[in-house]
Amino acid sequence: MNLLFLAKAQFPFVRWAEPHLAALAIILLIGVAIFVWGHRGNELHRQRLCHGVAYFLIGEMVLEFGWRWSTLHYGSLAENLPLHFCSVMMIVAAIALRWQWNWACALVYFGVLTASIQALVTPAMADGYPSPIYYFFFASHGALLWAAIAVLGVLRWKPQRGDALRSLLLMDAYLLCAIPLNTWLGTNYGFTQESPVPGCILDYLGSAPWYYLWLQLPALAIFCFMARLLNYRIHK
Repeated sequence: MNLLFLAKAQFPFVRWAEPHLAALAIILLIGVAIFVWGHRGNELHRQRLCHGVAYFLIGEMVLEFGWRWSTLHYGSLAENLPLHFCSVMMIVAAIALRWQWNWACALVYFGVLTASIQALVTPAMADGYPSPIYYFFFASHGALLWAAIAVLGVLRWKPQRGDALRSLLLMDAYLLCAIPLNTWLGTNYGFTQESPVPGCILDYLGSAPWYYLWLQLPALAIFCFMARLLNYRIHK
């Protein structure tokens, strides 16, 4: 599947080339600006900032999948649905920023800063700059990082007891739903059929979807460490 996309790409994506580094730099600068504004602004400004990021997430999804459905960029309609983990997380992040529900904030914190941020480091796409998918990819995944920064720096959310385990179970529930869906549609949502790109961490944990099984205890340990670290810094 990845080789087929690569063959069709007019502008092949090259990891760590200038367009990749430029996108990461812009995302990081905007993230720093959100964090600084979140600390300096008053309550009204912080609320508007969170709502702005939430609306950006939803607007980006509408534009991206409107373009995907009009072009069928990744093949059939079944392969162009907003069912990847990061797409689902965009909806969760919008909920967290708009309504500040604890389960959504927790999932953004644990999910984005572990699973979703991996996509920025090792993008699973064949098309690079200046193709539309390049802009959509980094806008969507960058916005997820901004949402996580807003949850921490603007909403000043902190994890509660059991949030780490609940977030992991919600992520597992997504995977358990993705496995039969992928079998039915012949797709690879959640990468339960194969790893997203060669060289990612999943390649070292066995075959799909069993590599997720070996991640359970390490993921829970990392989530618990993240929860303790954040609470320590808040109470320090």
